[in-house]
Amino acid sequence: MTTHMIARSWLAAAALLTLTACAGMSASGETPTLYTSIHAPAFAALKPGVSTKEDVRKQVGVPLTAMNFPRLHEDVWEYRYMDGTTIVMLAYVHFDPNGVLKYYEQRLDPAFHGGEGPSM
Repeated sequence: MTTHMIARSWLAAAALLTLTACAGMSASGETPTLYTSIHAPAFAALKPGVSTKEDVRKQVGVPLTAMNFPRLHEDVWEYRYMDGTTIVMLAYVHFDPNGVLKYYEQRLDPAFHGGEGPSM
């Protein structure tokens, strides 16, 4: 093995460690709320046009991911949560530019249910 190959291996290992360390963090640097502690009723109290990002954080928790779609003028937070005791779901919570809830959508999590599920 050449010195160049060893250096590349170390660089690849360092990059993998960095990605692994960041994998458990949301975009804000906070640890996302554990999906087994979020349940379907947490979303029922959310009111489009009324609830804010702060309300959603208090009611549901820290999102798994937070995405910005400039052309749509919205931010979308993704949550993984439990519906009942065995069904793992995804929720996408959409906010307007002022941080007010526009709507949210829920669906089966394909990572747990073997494919894309129907929207709920």
